[in-house]
Amino acid sequence: MKRAVVTLAHPEHVGMLRALAVLEGASARHGWQLSYALAAPTALAAATGLPPARTDVVPGLRRWRRFAGRVGLPLTVARLLRLVRGADLLYSCTLSSFPYCLFAGRLSGRPQVVHVYSSYGDGASYRKHLLAHARHVVAPSADSLELARAAIGGFAPGVQAAVAYNGMDVARIVAEAAGPTPVPLPTGPRIGMVGNLDRRKNPLVLVEAAAVLRARMPGVRVLLVGAFPEPGYEREVRSRIDALGLGDAVTVTGFLANPFPVVRALDVLVHPARRDPFPLALLEGMALARPIVASAVGGIPEMLEHDASGLLVASPDDAAGFAAAVGDLLLDDAQRARLGAAAKARLQDRFSLDGFAATMFGLFDAAVADGTR
Repeated sequence: MKRAVVTLAHPEHVGMLRALAVLEGASARHGWQLSYALAAPTALAAATGLPPARTDVVPGLRRWRRFAGRVGLPLTVARLLRLVRGADLLYSCTLSSFPYCLFAGRLSGRPQVVHVYSSYGDGASYRKHLLAHARHVVAPSADSLELARAAIGGFAPGVQAAVAYNGMDVARIVAEAAGPTPVPLPTGPRIGMVGNLDRRKNPLVLVEAAAVLRARMPGVRVLLVGAFPEPGYEREVRSRIDALGLGDAVTVTGFLANPFPVVRALDVLVHPARRDPFPLALLEGMALARPIVASAVGGIPEMLEHDASGLLVASPDDAAGFAAAVGDLLLDDAQRARLGAAAKARLQDRFSLDGFAATMFGLFDAAVADGTR
C-alpha cells in the first residue's frame, strides 16, 4: 500500500473537498492511502468524507509569496516533512500549495504531483506558484492543461502532463436531490446558477439576462444558489438587481450544504462563467438531467456539446444571448427534456467516478515509478 500526502491551501472550497472525497473512497482499491494537510481547520472536511484521523492542519500552507508566508516558509515545510515520513508522494490538489510540496519533496526525495484546477487570466499566477518546476502535472480539462503549458512557455522535456476529467457520483446526487428543499421555491419558471457568486462565475450577467427575459416572460424567477465571497461584489450585484426592478424575481440562497433539491427544481441551469476549467456545478446539473445554458469558456465545451447536450453562449458577458437561449428552452418542454437526458447520458459515459479515480491513481503510480523528483 503506497501513501500520498495531499495538500489543500483552500479547505473552504467545497468542490475541491468533494473531489478529494472521491479519491479517498477509491484509494484502497488502487493500492493507495491518502493523508491530508489543510491550511486551516474546517468542519467541511469531515462532512465531505475526509477521515479526521488522517487529516492535519498545517498553518501557513498558502500565500507563500507574502511577507508572513516567506517568514513562515521554513516552519511550514518542516511540518510537511514530518507528515511525509514514510509517504511515497506529495499531491498538491491546487496550484497555490505547490511551492510547499515542491520544497518538501525536493528535501525528502519524494515526487510531487500538482493539479492545476485554476484557470488564471494571465501567466504570472502560474509562474509565481513555480509551475515551471513541476515534473508531474494534471489538469481537469485539455483547455486548462494547454493554458498552463502556454503560461510558462511550455513544459520542460520529460514532464508528465495529463488530463483527468472529474467524475460525479450520480446515484448520490440523485438521492440527495430527493431530500427536502432547504429554501422556499418561488412559483413560475425557475432558472438559476450554483457556486461561489464571485466575478469569475459572473452572476451579474444572469441578472442582466433576467431583465431581458422578463420582458418576454414576466413570471420568470432567478435563484442564485451560493454565497458572495466578496462583499464589494455582492453590493454591486444587489444594487443592479434593485436598479433593474428585479427584487421580487431574484433569490440569493446563501451557502447550502445540500443544494441538489434546488438544482432539481430548476427549469434551466445557467452557468455564465468568465473562466472555468471544469465546473463541478455543471456535472451535478448533468447528473440531475437539467438542461444547461453555459458560456463556451475553459473546459465547458469539453463537458457539453452545443445543441446536443446543452446550449453554449460564445461570450460570457452576452446577457442578450443568455436571455435568448434560456427563453427558447423555457418555451420548449421537449427541447429541455432532450438536452437534460443527453447531458446525463454524456456524464455517465465520459465522466465517471471510476474513470477519474483510475486516471489519478495511475498518475500517482507513474510519478513514483518515474523517480523524477
